Amino acid sequence: MKYKQLALSVAVLTALSGCQTSSDTSDKPEKTNHLSQGVYEVEYGSAQALAAQSKTLSQVMSFYCASNTDIEAVKQTWHETMVRWMALQGQERGPEEALAQSWNIQFWPDKKNTTGRKMSALIRQDQSATQEDIAQQSVTVQGLGSIEWLLYDKGSDLIDNAQTCSTATSITTNIELNTASIAQAWSTNPWVELDEKRWESEYIALLSNQLEYSMKKMSRPLANFGKPRPYFSESWRSETSMQNLKANVEAMQALYFANGQGLDALLREKGKAELADRIANQFAMTVETWPAEQSLFSMLQTKPGYQYAYSQYNKLEQLKYLIHEEVAIELGVIIGFNATDGD
Repeated sequence: MKYKQLALSVAVLTALSGCQTSSDTSDKPEKTNHLSQGVYEVEYGSAQALAAQSKTLSQVMSFYCASNTDIEAVKQTWHETMVRWMALQGQERGPEEALAQSWNIQFWPDKKNTTGRKMSALIRQDQSATQEDIAQQSVTVQGLGSIEWLLYDKGSDLIDNAQTCSTATSITTNIELNTASIAQAWSTNPWVELDEKRWESEYIALLSNQLEYSMKKMSRPLANFGKPRPYFSESWRSETSMQNLKANVEAMQALYFANGQGLDALLREKGKAELADRIANQFAMTVETWPAEQSLFSMLQTKPGYQYAYSQYNKLEQLKYLIHEEVAIELGVIIGFNATDGD
């Protein structure tokens, strides 16, 4: 019964957030005649969706802490927020104000369980942390990974400790503010000054950077054959790594098509329909066959599981070859080094 009450409240809060968003006359993407308009509108929509979902997460966490109801709906809302974040994760192109928030939204890779150590220390403090306190803390306790720790880690006392719950609401409020900043940064098109050649280079780099980041999320835990590092998996505590990756691929697929104004249309205009078909088919096959309900953490515990996970990685490798190599050559674009591993 308690879960139903909280789930109903989540639905109401989401509906209210949607109403507030739609009634805001400024909540529309900038209209330009630039070649990037289709891609920009996809990015704008992703940023708005993330901000709205983060607001819902903040509200749901506050409601949970006030009512002490079932926590499953909070977990679901957190996961939906992570999925929204996947659309922007790993990008190195766009408004500087938006890119500057990336580490605040999610600290990954977490090579030394820094999140676990910092969060354990945070909840042992004499009093709960305010949003202002959180904003001054390490990025490891500011973002979505810290909420995952509170919801799933055995070291968390979120369910039993009102002070920890208060800190959790401060963290979700901080996420809400930071994602609102991202949405605001995307209120104007950052690419309108680019000529055709520079835009094509920027666009391919945008897709390549995000794809390479997604691949890093698999290659790190896959590591060397026979010696996987499952704790390097993103969202290993909630075992939602593969769901996140599917959302990554779907986001890149949306950017590729960009509502008929993206790379697919560009390639066809240049007489490269065969290449466009191969990329479109690779995206479709990858999404359709992706084992989203399985846990990468669990898969890496066995040899067959490892091999199956690696076969998924190969799908991303093929996408990288098509975009990073074939498209770049056809368009005469040089793709530079991408520093995605946080070293």
